Amino acid sequence: MVLTNMKGGVGKTTDTDLLAITASKPSLFNQKVLLIDVDLQANTTSNVKRTFNQRHFPQSFVKAVQSGTLKNAIFPLTKNFDFIAGSIAEHELTDTIIDNSKSKRDRYLYLVKMVDEIKYDYDYIFFDVAPSTDTVVDAIIMASDYIIAVQEVRKMAMEGTSNFIGKYLQPMLDNFPEEAHFQVAGVLPALLTSHKKRQIENYRETVEVYGRDNVFHTIIKNHDRLENFGEDGVSLEDYNDRKMFGLFADLFCELEARISSFEKTGDVENFTYQSKYFDALENITLPLGKEIEINGVAE
Repeated sequence: MVLTNMKGGVGKTTDTDLLAITASKPSLFNQKVLLIDVDLQANTTSNVKRTFNQRHFPQSFVKAVQSGTLKNAIFPLTKNFDFIAGSIAEHELTDTIIDNSKSKRDRYLYLVKMVDEIKYDYDYIFFDVAPSTDTVVDAIIMASDYIIAVQEVRKMAMEGTSNFIGKYLQPMLDNFPEEAHFQVAGVLPALLTSHKKRQIENYRETVEVYGRDNVFHTIIKNHDRLENFGEDGVSLEDYNDRKMFGLFADLFCELEARISSFEKTGDVENFTYQSKYFDALENITLPLGKEIEINGVAE
């Protein structure tokens, strides 16, 4: 699973981290989750260090790939939540993939066997990737089952998402019809402006552009607490933290419903999702959200 965007600054890393943590919590969804930091900036690794007070990891993703297996880099943070750290040496991975590939096909499929080796140990594997379309991201996409396109709900950003799907992802499916098995789970709206009227107008336009079925009903609205998570680490210590976990609980529920639709029908048609935990636009905690235990991140 990859949450990605060709434009930085939309909260992709925080969204990925919090979605992975939410899915793994025994008191919520009790999923076995692996989070892998592939971004050169290694922001997820910094966030994990702050969140779990962990300073050292056995091996970075780059070193693991260079060794030919990801197993030795896996570090358990909780019973359900494992992690593979990133590093500023991620740029070396491009050279590694190119130097050890005999063809374009080899480059695109470079990580597939390594991911296949561990994927059955987990319910979900989340990759945090750079906001780019380089050799490493190509290989991650080809090893993934689902892509979420995170889009800032602005008119200029819509064109970028359209290009990302139509001119980047679709050619992969066309060029590697036997090997490429990923689906676009949907476009995830990220509302970063404080003007509510403009937010709603842009969100509606996003739905018109991509179609109701292809846009997540769950909206990641800008919250100070989400920004704090990115700066200080993720926490679940008060009611404002609980709101954010409610928001991402809805995102995970909707994601699972979309995956179920893909697996049953090969598409998402006439898809609906009603928020159960948190109404992002109205900033209201819903009944299931009020049941989320304020018990810290680690369980």
